[in-house]
Amino acid sequence: MRSPRLLIEAELATGSRLELTPETLRHAVSVLRLRDGAACRVFNGRGAEYHATLSLAGRRSGAAVLTGVAAAPTNPALPLRLLQGIARGDHMDLAVQKAVELGVTEIWPILCQRSLSGAGHRRLDNRLQHWQGVLRAAAEQCGRNELPRLDPPRDLAAALTDLPQPGLRVVADPDGAPPALWRSLRPQADPGTLSLLVGPEGGLEATETAQARSAGFLGLRLGPRVLRTETASIVGLTALQMLYGDLA
Repeated sequence: MRSPRLLIEAELATGSRLELTPETLRHAVSVLRLRDGAACRVFNGRGAEYHATLSLAGRRSGAAVLTGVAAAPTNPALPLRLLQGIARGDHMDLAVQKAVELGVTEIWPILCQRSLSGAGHRRLDNRLQHWQGVLRAAAEQCGRNELPRLDPPRDLAAALTDLPQPGLRVVADPDGAPPALWRSLRPQADPGTLSLLVGPEGGLEATETAQARSAGFLGLRLGPRVLRTETASIVGLTALQMLYGDLA
């Protein structure tokens, strides 16, 4: 059985005693049901992960005593950036969660035209904080010991301007190339940081797809069926990992 994992953003070293924040203590005691003396793992979101023993004073205070290195860094083989059109509630949460599991290194929430019409632009500061919590919980659950970067929301035009060069750019597009063609065109050279753009609920508007293509994005068709935005992200990331990254 795998040990429960706690994220503590600090320098880690064998023998260190790290006091738990109230939030981490509550998670350890109330969610993971850990007790005094329980074994766990502690990771810091920057690649370090250690075995630890908990020293708890009920629900009032606690610490983790690090006893030795537990795992090597889990950095993805492929630098992978997800530009996710902002969707409502659980749809966006699931896209963020699965992106962490599938090894993205950056997540950019993108305000698209249909994000605005679907009220996806409201209370973005609160939503960004919520997505950061989803991201951290996903890393704890999936065994990842470094955290992807979550950028502040920006509109599509700003994102296309801000996107660093070089790197392969792909947009989920019903009129794009099918996966079989992508397999045959897989380049031998390193694609660099790979960027995947997925629209929100309802997809990208035609003008937005045209904007992306003008910015160097290549269209990738994700099969013959219509996919929800979170499903499109999962399928697109998996396809790219199979072509270029951890699943190649």
